[in-house]
Amino acid sequence: MTTEPEHTDPVPDLTIPLSAADARALGDDVGQLAMRLGAVLHGLAQLRAGGASTDDLATTVLMSHGLINRLEGIRDAAVRQHADGGGSYGDLANSMSVTRATAQSRRDTLLKKDPSEMERWATDAD
Repeated sequence: MTTEPEHTDPVPDLTIPLSAADARALGDDVGQLAMRLGAVLHGLAQLRAGGASTDDLATTVLMSHGLINRLEGIRDAAVRQHADGGGSYGDLANSMSVTRATAQSRRDTLLKKDPSEMERWATDAD
């Protein structure tokens, strides 16, 4: 029986390159997003390894939900600003990997609604 660790390679650091201007614009949200992403990645590792407790799984659900909500707000704000800037449905379709008709429908549906709480968060409009 060995007491050696299973992996001898050092654990790689996760580096997200941001300019100083980007980091200033994001403020404290950088830490919150990084914390959520780290928790989701930990949850993914637990799912792959098996044996996660129900508390661990609940935390993964919670952190995933929070991250997904923020990502949807970022996406929706980008779609809205793309439209405001005169972006084409074709370009939007390419970025969404959908047909032009689908992109048009999604954008038009979004524009009929007021920005969500997370969309306002993404644009720092709160």
